[in-house]
Amino acid sequence: MDCDICIVGAGSGGIGAAVAAARAGASVILVEKNHVPGGTVTLAWVHTWEPTCGTSPLCRRLWDRMQGLPGGATDIDYDCASKRLGPDGKRNPPLPFEPWAYVAAVAAELQEAGVRHVLYGTCFVGVRTDGRCLRAVRVLGPAGPMEITAKFFIDATADIHVARAAQCRYSKGAEAKAWYQEPHAPETAAPAALNAMNWCYRVREAADAPASEWDRGPFPAEAIRPSRFEVRLPNGDILVNPCGMVHADPDDVAEFARATARARHLALEVHRWTVIAGGKPNRILIGLAPELGVRETYRLIGRYVLTEQDILAGTVGQKHPDMVATSDHPLDLHGKNGVHIELDRGYGIPFRCLMPVEYDNLLVACRGASFSHVAASSCRLSRTMTVLGEAAGAVAAAAVRDGKRLDDLDLLRAVRLVRPG
Repeated sequence: MDCDICIVGAGSGGIGAAVAAARAGASVILVEKNHVPGGTVTLAWVHTWEPTCGTSPLCRRLWDRMQGLPGGATDIDYDCASKRLGPDGKRNPPLPFEPWAYVAAVAAELQEAGVRHVLYGTCFVGVRTDGRCLRAVRVLGPAGPMEITAKFFIDATADIHVARAAQCRYSKGAEAKAWYQEPHAPETAAPAALNAMNWCYRVREAADAPASEWDRGPFPAEAIRPSRFEVRLPNGDILVNPCGMVHADPDDVAEFARATARARHLALEVHRWTVIAGGKPNRILIGLAPELGVRETYRLIGRYVLTEQDILAGTVGQKHPDMVATSDHPLDLHGKNGVHIELDRGYGIPFRCLMPVEYDNLLVACRGASFSHVAASSCRLSRTMTVLGEAAGAVAAAAVRDGKRLDDLDLLRAVRLVRPG
């Protein structure tokens, strides 16, 4: 198969990239290992958009489509979540919706944009390179292995599988303070110090909830959580995110498997504690998310690395000419040695954070883009990833149209297509 732009991963970043590139006239193939788009949103049940600045018309269109479906989204005004904090300094409301509604809205956007193929159930396997050019990706689909060639490639796999397979430089865990002089970086690098993972679940309140049927034995310490992130869904159910449950190094396959099983077990234990001892005896467990929610694994070391200093400076203090997305989400490291710092203004993310040093036709548009460990804790929200994907798709389409490599492209002219207002 051949196309102008091949995008691997149909999470938030891949969705934004595919829609933007196709709307700009490029022929697009989108590859996704699962059978639905959305990634963490739909499969880890992080199906509530946190309030943040710098979202895009695509995000609003998705919200409008979801609200147009019966029970698809709450009736909250989209603009209420257009920045993190309100005038009173309190957090603005999130935007909860149903995963099925998001899938339907995304499918409609991909179709209307003219995305040529969406290859669901198709896993990335490897790459074929030629110097500074990525020539093809190898994938495995229902019919077997195949190769996709393209002029441009966008890695939206979250774990930057494409970039790592192509031998791009990357980082994992916390960098030493000497790397970027970040105030909250440790003195010594800690590659296994990753933002904590957790397993979301869904409950329903009922007068006849069978609380007495749960085992009243002792609770693990990690399950005793008086404070949880909870949001009311369109049908009245409650989505529970027991933040910061487990840590694991993805390089240690056995440890990661144990942590995954531990997080799943802890989700049940948090619910059991909530019902038996946490003051919510009327809650019925509806289900656990299909997947573990992962905040951080591998991150590109690109042509620019976003740092804590960028985030604290805000757009008024940053001097980058190529900022293509903004956010005002706090610095938010979960679990041991956690950090939570609210911001009083938004900051910008330069396009260079999406650009590997090693290639001229590869971009990275996902949580694994070129962010430091500390910075990644802030700019990982799904709508921010969607906007970064749109930037990647728009610039790649412009490069295809003009017959230029990325480093020959007038970035300022191109990124204005998606620069947030």
